[in-house]
Amino acid sequence: MERERSLLFARPMFVGAALAFAMLAGPEAAAGGSAPPDVRVVEVKGTDTPKVVAKGVIDQPPEKVWQVVSECAKYKKRMPRIEASRLVKQEGNKHTCEVTIAMPFPLSNLTAVTEAVHEVSDKGMSRRWKLVRGDYKFNQGSWEVKPHDGGKKSLVVYTVHAEPNTSLPGWIREAAQKKAIPELFERVGEEAAKVK
Repeated sequence: MERERSLLFARPMFVGAALAFAMLAGPEAAAGGSAPPDVRVVEVKGTDTPKVVAKGVIDQPPEKVWQVVSECAKYKKRMPRIEASRLVKQEGNKHTCEVTIAMPFPLSNLTAVTEAVHEVSDKGMSRRWKLVRGDYKFNQGSWEVKPHDGGKKSLVVYTVHAEPNTSLPGWIREAAQKKAIPELFERVGEEAAKVK
């Protein structure tokens, strides 16, 4: 399938700031006891690489989920398959982060420096990033966290549109389709539960 060939392996993350390669995900994993996220692939004009949008409910309050997705310096500890992560600089609500995603042998790891804008209000929080430099042709996306069920839970939307400079084998794309995003949501929920 031509469209499927262009999908990316996403490991968020993260990148919340910078992350990366994303794909369609299956319903195998649950987000911290919640239903698995709904994942959509959206065509983007001018590119063969679609955008991936995942939406789900995490059984933790928004403030806790926000701490997990907004602190890029802690991605290595909190997000799946992150080899290294650091906050390069912060100026007001702009956070420049460097995140390296661990790729399976024999592929090289993928590093991106991104600039993310954080917005926080009583209606919710968002982190929107764009690529500054790195191992990608482009890498942009967002985390959006809003109160759900009276603030006891979080409605989370993760969006990523990224393409590495090198092509990825089909077996990696397949693995991403089945695991990447549900695993990401599940891990965010687990880490949010640890936040004091």
